[in-house]
Parts: sequence; C-alpha cells; structure tokens
Amino acid sequence: MTEDELLQRIAQTLKQEIGPAIDAEYPKTQAFMAGVVLQKLSRQLGVAARHQAAERADLDALLADLNHTARDLPLPAEMQTSLERLTRDRNKAAVCGLIEALYSSRNALGAEHFTVLLARVRQTLRANIDRQVEYAA
Repeated sequence: MTEDELLQRIAQTLKQEIGPAIDAEYPKTQAFMAGVVLQKLSRQLGVAARHQAAERADLDALLADLNHTARDLPLPAEMQTSLERLTRDRNKAAVCGLIEALYSSRNALGAEHFTVLLARVRQTLRANIDRQVEYAA
C-alpha cells in the first residue's frame, strides 16, 4: 500500500466510521475535518511525482524559449543574469528573480518584447497553478 492510499484509507475511516460514531458535535466535526485534510494530503502525495516531472518539463521549455529569444534579442544585463540564475538553480526563487528582472527591464526591452516574454513566463506559472488546483479541489 502506498502512502497516499494509506492516508486515503485513514480519511475514509474517520469520515465513515469514527465521525458518525461520535455523539458530541465538536469532536464529530473534528473527525470529519481530519478526514478532509488527510484526503487532500493523500491526493497531493498521489500526484507529487507526476507534478514534479511536469514542473521540470515546463521549466525546461521556458528556458529553451527564453534562450531562443535571447539569441534574437539582446537582453539587458539584469535579464541575462536572472536567466543564467534560473538555468543554474531551476527553482521558484529563480523564476521570481526572472520576473523581477523582466519588470525592471521593461523599458529597455520595449513594450512588444516585454509583453511576449511576460506572456511566456505566465504560461509556465499558469500550468503550475493548474497542477496545484488538481489536488486542492
């Protein structure tokens, strides 16, 4: 039995057997809430490996697109530095740094290039949000 299956089983026990067997309202509510929390955690664990792989793939695609753009468009130094950091670190902090550099370089990039680059970064961020919603629902 996997970790997520075990948590799911405990959650079902709390919601279907323990909760209904308790007469007092507060403890009954707590049993049901514990079941809900464990269900969510179970779903999160169940999709974790797939989500990590998708996040890596999204980041690889983002880097490929940004590096391709950097070949055609001279990026300001701050943007270039943040892109190098993202390539090296490959984490959310580096993505945040890239976004900050993008906004700082807005005038140097020009409205059209800024909009294109921002849209590409947002595409990656949206995919991450969609994955989080999958287990939050």
